Amino acid sequence: MALFYFLRHGETAWNAEGRLCGSTDVPLSEVGRRQGQLLAFRMKSILADALYSSPLIRALETARLIGEAIGREPLVDHRLAELNYGAWEGQTFEEIQRATPAAYRAWDADPANLAPPEGESGVHLIERVMPFLVDVAQRHPTGNVVVVSHKTVCRLLACHIMRVPLGEYRRRVPMENAALNIFEAADGNWRVVTLNDTSHLSTAALGRSHERGEGRD
Repeated sequence: MALFYFLRHGETAWNAEGRLCGSTDVPLSEVGRRQGQLLAFRMKSILADALYSSPLIRALETARLIGEAIGREPLVDHRLAELNYGAWEGQTFEEIQRATPAAYRAWDADPANLAPPEGESGVHLIERVMPFLVDVAQRHPTGNVVVVSHKTVCRLLACHIMRVPLGEYRRRVPMENAALNIFEAADGNWRVVTLNDTSHLSTAALGRSHERGEGRD
């Protein structure tokens, strides 16, 4: 049996403003770095066999904080990058709805199969992330593997494992900044052990309260 600790990166300024980051390289904010430190403290007791990270700086910054705590250097894998939102990146959902209401409504109804303009669909994301999961599961049939990635990556993987229709990921699977998810692999079978756990975060620890919303992809 192997446990895969899939972690979402800490908050960015765009996350806080409800803007889509996607494939844009947005660094962690001060709050995000503090979240990463708290997540690293949470992971400190885990005897990790490997640490993997998305190449995007917000994930890699988070992974480096965790790596210092668990004694592992992050291994970058481009398959772990966030969903590409194409022309919509840097905008809020409200701005997108005002500018292109028909395109937004169509995508919102079926984000698994439809892609934002110049972006990628949820199915496309799963098709690039699942080979990573298969490769790493073969490499680590037992033990603990830590993976730092993104909101949509974690949500779609959780849906895939739980057999929830991929098109429902935005409505049925919440995923906050610096959330901890644990996926278990045993004899080729997967199950979700923990989903969207942010118990290691608190308003006192972060130094201020902050809202969390759907727009922070």
